[in-house]
Amino acid sequence: MCSCGSKLNAADCCVPYLQGQKLAPTPEALMRSRYSAYHDANIAYIQATMCKKAAEGFDAVEAFAWAKSVKWKQLVVVKSSQQGDRGQVEFKAYYEHNQTPQVLHEISDFERIDGKWFYVDGKMRS
Repeated sequence: MCSCGSKLNAADCCVPYLQGQKLAPTPEALMRSRYSAYHDANIAYIQATMCKKAAEGFDAVEAFAWAKSVKWKQLVVVKSSQQGDRGQVEFKAYYEHNQTPQVLHEISDFERIDGKWFYVDGKMRS
């Protein structure tokens, strides 16, 4: 099963995106594949699928260390929308850090540039 929580086999879900065989067709598919990439500490994929404000000051070494330091538990997509070349996904990513349960609740903004979706910004929710 795919780590993104889609209830699909990983080979039929995020793996083709993570391996560069396909482009994520929607903002939600990209967000799910980015969760799977964090789950696997595939920071090269994370970096390749972000641009604009989201990429400013991104530290791949720090992101890798953080991804490896947590135990990813579950992804819940609260809602997802798309209008033309812009999209938004609200999600909750549940994980443990130092054996303490945590949740990352974010509304993420995506933009399609030259046919490829990118994560461009996010706003944390409480």
